[in-house]
Amino acid sequence: MARRRVALHDPLLQPALFAMNELHQPAPPRRLFTALFLPPEACAAIDAERQRWPGLPRRLHPVPERMHITLQFFNQVDAPHERDWLDALATLRFEPFGISLTQTALWQAPSGTIAVLLPQCTPELEALHHATALLARQVGLPAATQGWQPHLTTLRRAEHTTPTPLPEPVRWTVRHVDLIWSDLQSKPPSYHRLGKFGACI
Repeated sequence: MARRRVALHDPLLQPALFAMNELHQPAPPRRLFTALFLPPEACAAIDAERQRWPGLPRRLHPVPERMHITLQFFNQVDAPHERDWLDALATLRFEPFGISLTQTALWQAPSGTIAVLLPQCTPELEALHHATALLARQVGLPAATQGWQPHLTTLRRAEHTTPTPLPEPVRWTVRHVDLIWSDLQSKPPSYHRLGKFGACI
């Protein structure tokens, strides 16, 4: 039987990305972003590597299961735009492709110094970013199609940390894009998956 690509975006059909007691649905606007999340084995490899770095803070954030590469982020998305974005993302189709994280770096962010891992730039990764940006712009969200710097934040509060080079690239295969609600009001703050798009089943 032929495999078909599906895009599920009914929140009732999607499990929470991370464990929580109850999924509350406050009125939008909400903090939403599209992202590429790593499989557990890749998260574990990154976590093991960062724990070898000198000068680590007492607590390591983000936790491994929240590590991701952001495609687009919008701090305030109202209900009509959220529904339209979900519908637009449901049309997303792409072939699975590989990502390789190859470099470490320290960046200055508004929240302070962060340690990041940089992926090898590929046409497939650039094309996916461009396609998802166009879908966001199609529904009225101000997504940039140029100037994107793909990265994975592996450590926050890294002012005294010295990331060492990766002994080998961290690789995984991208098969879908997640739309995530970043809920800062919950205790502790939580991520919730609102949709999963482009998945090959």
